[in-house]
Amino acid sequence: MTAIAAGPWEYRAFPVTVHRTERLSPGFVRVTLAGSALGEFAPWGLDQRIKLVLPAPDGSRLDFGLLGDPTPHPKEWYARWKALPEESRNVLRTYTPAAVRPEQGEIDVDLFIHQPAGPASAWALACRPGDELVVTGPDARAGYTGYGIHYTPPSPPQRLVLIGDESALPAMRNILAAQPADVTVDLILELGDVADDLLSATSSTARVQLVSPDARRGAALERAVVEWAEHASATASGHSGVYAWVAGEAGATTRIRRYLTSTAGLDKGCVAFLGYWTIGGPLVG
Repeated sequence: MTAIAAGPWEYRAFPVTVHRTERLSPGFVRVTLAGSALGEFAPWGLDQRIKLVLPAPDGSRLDFGLLGDPTPHPKEWYARWKALPEESRNVLRTYTPAAVRPEQGEIDVDLFIHQPAGPASAWALACRPGDELVVTGPDARAGYTGYGIHYTPPSPPQRLVLIGDESALPAMRNILAAQPADVTVDLILELGDVADDLLSATSSTARVQLVSPDARRGAALERAVVEWAEHASATASGHSGVYAWVAGEAGATTRIRRYLTSTAGLDKGCVAFLGYWTIGGPLVG
């Protein structure tokens, strides 16, 4: 693969079409996207972030410079996007690919269907093969930069704890799949519907704890983390060699990270946390 000249940004825009859709569970729809440019999409895995630029409300793909060559810096195209009338601009949402197949020019994106359905959920339910959209993601020709990946242990962990809700499930599954067999993995997952558990069957060694949510999303997850940390502290190894990855509702992830690094005593460099959404709406930026 021929390297590209230094560009303005590690990411580029990939025009794609919907290839197929599949209902994985009551809450998840897998959308497979295809396009010849995806042969250069970097399959970095883990919690790699990409952005879906969905069609405008009337089905069109508005021109705000995203598909320029080379792809402009996000500050440029995002400013143009923000300048569009709010009622007509494209919906932007950030996801983690469930799979990247450059050799087939395909990526899979698993979208959680919120109730009531927001714009991205409605799109996932209604999209059909041939529908056009744009994906931004890493270009393999630029080499590995690690941009958009938060799972960055300072050293290979001896014990890994993955903490999150439905929105974190695709990234959790990728991280889990990347672990060597000798890593102890604890997984704490808040699910409104146990039928959406797409993780337990993917590993015979991970210890999966499913948590039912309270009226305030994230509260039950926070209590489960406290119980996990107290139990871990009581073991001979304590928190030695532990790396924690936390994602989900922004307020809950912040509080969990604060607890793990202050009360539980984990080093800040050994706790990665990401807010994927916030109560009342998504995180768009």
